[in-house]
Amino acid sequence: MSAIFIDRQAMTEVFFFVIILCMHYSRKIAENAAWLVTANTAQKVISFIAFTIIARLVGVKATGVYFFAISITSIFAVFQDLGLTPVLIREMATDEERGRHILGQSIILKMIFIPITVFATLIYAFFTGITGTTFLAIAMACYVMSADSIHLLWYGAIRGRRELRYEASGMFIGQIVTAIAGVTAAYLGYGVLGLVFALMIGSTWHMMWSVLQALRLGLFPKTGMVPMREILHAAIPFGLAGIFVKVYSYIDSIMLQATYGSAAVGAYAVAYKLTYALQFLPLAFVAALYPGMSKAARDDRPTLPGLLKGSLRLMMMIAVPLTVLLSALAHVIVPALYGIQFEEAIAPLVILPWVLIPIFLDFPIGSLLNATHQASKKTLAMGITMVVNIAINAFLIPSMGPTGAAWAGVISFSLLFFLGWWFARAEIDSPWLAKLVAQGVGAATVAWFAINYITLEMSPLFENIFSVAVTVACLFAFHLITVKDVVNVINWLRRRGSLVPTEEECSHEKP
Repeated sequence: MSAIFIDRQAMTEVFFFVIILCMHYSRKIAENAAWLVTANTAQKVISFIAFTIIARLVGVKATGVYFFAISITSIFAVFQDLGLTPVLIREMATDEERGRHILGQSIILKMIFIPITVFATLIYAFFTGITGTTFLAIAMACYVMSADSIHLLWYGAIRGRRELRYEASGMFIGQIVTAIAGVTAAYLGYGVLGLVFALMIGSTWHMMWSVLQALRLGLFPKTGMVPMREILHAAIPFGLAGIFVKVYSYIDSIMLQATYGSAAVGAYAVAYKLTYALQFLPLAFVAALYPGMSKAARDDRPTLPGLLKGSLRLMMMIAVPLTVLLSALAHVIVPALYGIQFEEAIAPLVILPWVLIPIFLDFPIGSLLNATHQASKKTLAMGITMVVNIAINAFLIPSMGPTGAAWAGVISFSLLFFLGWWFARAEIDSPWLAKLVAQGVGAATVAWFAINYITLEMSPLFENIFSVAVTVACLFAFHLITVKDVVNVINWLRRRGSLVPTEEECSHEKP
C-alpha cells in the first residue's frame, strides 16, 4: 500500500476494529484502554439502571431537586481542580519524580480551592433564593464535589503510572455501592437528602480507595521542586476547557429550575439521562482511538486520513440508529421505564437524541485536534459553544421549557462539531465528510418519519420491530453500511476467532 493511498479493505478494518491500532503500537495502552472501557461501560449501565429505579420511586419533583442540586455543584466542581489533574497525569507519565512533586503541590492547591469553592457554592445558592430541602441537598453535595476533587487527583497520579486497573476496579465498586445506597434510600422514602447521602458514601469510597492504591504503588507526594505558578500556568488550558464543558452541560437545568421549578427539571433529567448515558460508546471508542491516532500523527501521518474516515463512519453508523429509535419511540420508552408520571419528558426526548449525531462525530475530530497538538483550538470551540448555548437556552427556555433546552443542546453541539471540522479542515477530506453527514442525517430523517407515520395503528411490539427494521434498512439504503462491510466483519471474526487479536496478529495489520 502506498504512503498516500488508503484502500477499501484497510478502511473496513479501521472502521470496525480500530482498537487493533492501539494494540499494534502498545500492548500496555490497549490493556489500559480495555480496563477503562470495561469499567466505564459497566459504571454507566449500573448508573442508568439505578437512576431509572430511583426516578420511579421518588417521582418527578424529587428527581428535579436532586438533578438540580447535582447540576449546581457539578459546575462549581471544576473550580476545585482547574486543570490540575490533566497536568499531573501528563507529568507523572513523563517523569515520575517530577510528577510526585506536582502531586504534592496540587494537594496544597486543592486544600485552598476546596473551601473557597464550597463557600462560593453556598453563597450562590443563598443569594439566588434557594432554600429548604434544595439548599440542604446542595450543601451535602458540596461534600461530594470536594471528595470527588480529591480522588480525581489521586486517580490521576495512578493513571500517570499507567496502572488503570486500580481506577477501573474502584470505579466499578464505587458505582455499585452508590447504586445500592441510592435505591435503598429511595425505597425507604428518605427523599432527596437520602439520595445525596448515597452519593456521599460513593465519593468517600473513591477517595479512600484512590489514596490507598496510590500510596501502595509508592506514589508518595513531595513538594518544593516545581513552583505552583508553573503548575497553574500549565493547567489553564485544561481548566478553561473544563469550565466550558461544565457550563454548557448544566446551565439548562439551572435555567429550567429558575423558570419552571423542580418538576420541569425532573422531566428534563429523564430525557437528559436517556440521551447522554449513551456517550459511553464514543468515549470507549476514543479511549482506544486516541493513543493510536497520536502515534500515527507522530510516526505515520499519511495514515491519519484513513483512520479518521473509518472512525467517523463508525460513529455515524452507531449514532443514527440510537438517534432515530430514542426520538421516534420516546412515547414508548418514557412510560415503560419511568411511568406515566414522567410523561412531560416525552417532548424533550423527541428532540434531544438528535445531539448524538454531532456529539459522536465530534469525538474523533477532537481526538485528531489533540493528537496533532491543536488542543487550544478545541478549547476555543468549547468556549464559543458555551456562549451560544447560554444564549439559546435563555431565549428558548422561557417559552418552550424542557423542549427549548433540548433544542438548545442540539444547536449547540452541532455548532461544536462544525467548529471542530473547521479547525481540523487541513486534516479532513471535507467533501467526503459532507457526504457522510448528508447520508447520516438523511437516513435518520427518513427512518424517523417512516416510524412516526407508518406505525400509528401498530401494537407496541410490532412498532418496535418495525422501527428497528426500517432503521437498519435506511442504514443500507444510504450506504452507511454495505453488504461488503457485513461480509468483511464476518470474515474478520472467523479469521481471528475473537474480538481481541494477539500481538503477533496485530504486527501484520495495516492501518
